[in-house]
Amino acid sequence: MTTHSNDTVLPRWAWLGIPLAIYLGHYLARAVLSDPVYDVWLRHESGLTEIGTIGVLALAFVGGVIATTWAFRRGDRALTCFFALFSLGCLYFGGEEASWGQHWFGWATPEQWRALNNQGETNFHNSNSLAGSLLDQLPRNLLAVAMLVGGSILPIIRRLRGRFYARGTFGYWVMPGFDCVAIGLIAPLASIPEKIFESAMDDVPFPFDIDGGEVKELMFAVFLCLYIVTVLLRIRSERSTAATSAARHP
Repeated sequence: MTTHSNDTVLPRWAWLGIPLAIYLGHYLARAVLSDPVYDVWLRHESGLTEIGTIGVLALAFVGGVIATTWAFRRGDRALTCFFALFSLGCLYFGGEEASWGQHWFGWATPEQWRALNNQGETNFHNSNSLAGSLLDQLPRNLLAVAMLVGGSILPIIRRLRGRFYARGTFGYWVMPGFDCVAIGLIAPLASIPEKIFESAMDDVPFPFDIDGGEVKELMFAVFLCLYIVTVLLRIRSERSTAATSAARHP
């Protein structure tokens, strides 16, 4: 690490404003819209929350592919593998959310698959028993911990200590910077208000009944997208620096 750098590449309106607007916007929409309108526009597979999750994950996937290609051309196997896994993770997350197209094209679930899936959909994360836990809860919980610790707590500690990853190191390229602090805190805790109400009151009062689980998945997607955007901005900065250096020393 070094004390002569910084790890923020996004403007404040992007890394702080966008996560807050998306998350708090659900509560605002729930408060001002009638229940039928909120239900149609924001809930269920055809709602903006679900569609937004898939759309944001698609952007994150594209960003991951760009970063993977850059790392491959750079000849860095570790970075290539990391960003390739990131891209595959976004693809899996988005594909599962859309039941691999079933929510859009409406095909029927085969009977054998329906017997293995507790929601009768063509996806893996709703599989019955242990398979469902391994393909849904395990990666979800691991990602939540990674966001909270790696995306929020560690960047705050580095900022307080004034120590950042040296430019060009593995940590510099893959570790979230201070840009991810807000979304790294919001995403894993997004459904906490609903859970507190459910535990204390056995019901979620208006306007806190926003379907916290679906909103949490959207915030996960926003984290992944903002994270890869910061990576791409670092890549662009490196290319710009290299081009400037080449122009000065032909």
